[in-house]
Amino acid sequence: MGPLEITGTARLLLGLGTGILFGFILQKGQVTKYQKIVAFFRLTDLTVLKVMIGGILAGMVGVYLLYDLGLVRLHIKPTLLGANVLGGLIFGVGMLLLGF
Repeated sequence: MGPLEITGTARLLLGLGTGILFGFILQKGQVTKYQKIVAFFRLTDLTVLKVMIGGILAGMVGVYLLYDLGLVRLHIKPTLLGANVLGGLIFGVGMLLLGF
C-alpha cells in the first residue's frame, strides 16, 4: 500500500468521476460518433486510433511516474489468456450489434 491508497466509497466516487470525465472528453472529441468509428475501420480517419494511443501513453507515463516517486506499488497479476479472448469476443459482438 502506498501513500495514495484510496479505499471504500472514495474509491468508487473517484472511479465514477474519472469515467464521466473520460466519457465527456470522448464525446467532445466526437470519437463516439458512428461516422468516426466506421472511418477508423476503413482506415480513412485515424482520430480514434490517435485517441487510443494517447490514452495508453498517458496511462503508462502516469502509472510509472507514480511508481518511481514511490507513491504507489504495482500488483501485477498473471495473464489469463482465456479471459482476455472472451472479453475481446464480447466486445466485438457488442460492436457488431450496435452497427459499427
